[in-house]
Amino acid sequence: MIERQFTCLTNLALFLAITVTLLVSLPTGSSAIEVEPKLRAQIDADETTGYTIHFGEKANLTQAPKTGWKEQRDFVTKMLHETANRSQARVRSYLFNRKVPFRSMWTDNVIIVDRSDKDTFEGLAFFPEIEAIRAKPETGVQVPVTHNPENKEAVPTNTGR
Repeated sequence: MIERQFTCLTNLALFLAITVTLLVSLPTGSSAIEVEPKLRAQIDADETTGYTIHFGEKANLTQAPKTGWKEQRDFVTKMLHETANRSQARVRSYLFNRKVPFRSMWTDNVIIVDRSDKDTFEGLAFFPEIEAIRAKPETGVQVPVTHNPENKEAVPTNTGR
């Protein structure tokens, strides 16, 4: 009888230990990472969409020297580089291993992903260092307006009114 109770208690303890271990090893939920709704729609429509990954860690610039401009510039540059290298390291490795083309922007602590598949995008949800994932800003080339001599309202080049 005592041996049976001991076996039951041992099995219960083992079950609880395994359950706790599994719960602790689960990654944190993706709800902490802000994903732009516009980007979510783009990824669902085209799995090769690019995006930007924003990191939460910001460089501590409060200790910047008060002496000269060059010293301040060097300090700020060093701190921004160190912060980006530290906070982006795991995500860079993940993207590199999945052969995803990307660029790291240390000034804003952002990674610009040129394109990736949906699985790679979904995998980013398990990196707690990521603050937000947003659509790449739309850029375009502005076509210059040519001067038309017949248009009397037009201002000629290099002259004022």
